[in-house]
Amino acid sequence: MADTPARFPAARRKRYEEIAENLELQIFSGRLLEGEKIPSERELMEQFGVGRSTVREALFSLQRKGLLSARAGAAARVTKPTPQTIVSDLSGAARHFLNQPNGARHLQHARALLEIGLTREVALRASDDDLSTLSEALEANRSAIEGSQKAFEHTDLMFHYTLAMIAHNPIFTSLNHALNEWLAEQRSMSARAGATRMEVYQQHKAVYDAILARDPVGAQAAMEVHLAAVYRNYWKALQPLETGTEY
Repeated sequence: MADTPARFPAARRKRYEEIAENLELQIFSGRLLEGEKIPSERELMEQFGVGRSTVREALFSLQRKGLLSARAGAAARVTKPTPQTIVSDLSGAARHFLNQPNGARHLQHARALLEIGLTREVALRASDDDLSTLSEALEANRSAIEGSQKAFEHTDLMFHYTLAMIAHNPIFTSLNHALNEWLAEQRSMSARAGATRMEVYQQHKAVYDAILARDPVGAQAAMEVHLAAVYRNYWKALQPLETGTEY
């Protein structure tokens, strides 16, 4: 007789999750409309037979998803999630993830795929106004070569943010903003390993020139070269701090 696969009981959901799901279904079904007040905490407590803390945890989880907005002393109202709310927790999650084994490498890989694809998209679809905006960001980066390291790093980050912005997809700019703190650390560490400002600027210029030529293959290749240099220098700078660890 063949062995019967072991059956494991499904994990029991917490009460706040059930309440949150119920309200979420009401929102997406149209029974609760954008801007409409949801039932009060007391009404929800009576409806679901739970305490105030359970109701508040359910409402907080919906706020995190961007489905509710609430102010002190005012009733919670239904809202639409935005790109900002979708990725609002990513910055904190990235800091936590960096502490995990290979966390930095995984984030580097994911970020590289995003920016390489983003650069290709911009090369294919950027308008003349978009190219002008990117040109201004590149010129700011060039002008900062002789300034402070902090000022140069700011223009470096702004060049990448501008790339995300001119793709005209708010998800890209939100992701860039959420990872901004980590990206700044990457630039600082890379500089410690000997990456010169002129090298970084020239790499940015290679990306811009390919985009200007409407060359998506060349643009993504230039971005790949740039990010590979950043990551290579990052790990080079980190090695003295990680004695005895291989990368």
